[in-house]
Amino acid sequence: MRRFVRFFELFTAIVAAAFVLLLFVNEPRQQQQIPKQGASPGQAIFAARCAGCHGSDGAGGFGPPLAGVVTSRFPTAAEQEAFVAKGSGAMPSFADSLTPEQIAAVVAYTRTELK
Repeated sequence: MRRFVRFFELFTAIVAAAFVLLLFVNEPRQQQQIPKQGASPGQAIFAARCAGCHGSDGAGGFGPPLAGVVTSRFPTAAEQEAFVAKGSGAMPSFADSLTPEQIAAVVAYTRTELK
């Protein structure tokens, strides 16, 4: 019984240490600065809300790459807009924080400018 208790204490200590470590290692990246001049609304929204996961050039990061593949994953802009609005898995929903017009602008930017 004593052996089991020691094993359980050791296991609990390891799990607690891993949890604390993950809290510090898994910090979100700093948000990208919004481009000042000459930025389209979609580019500004992408830089502020999407680039942290998808990379500033859309090449991927925590989130999957978008550059060059977004139109094959989402054949129509409407499908991509619905995905951005609803979210899925690790992708958060943006329906409550972006207007439909803002979602359409960032979708248009990802479909035309990220290559």
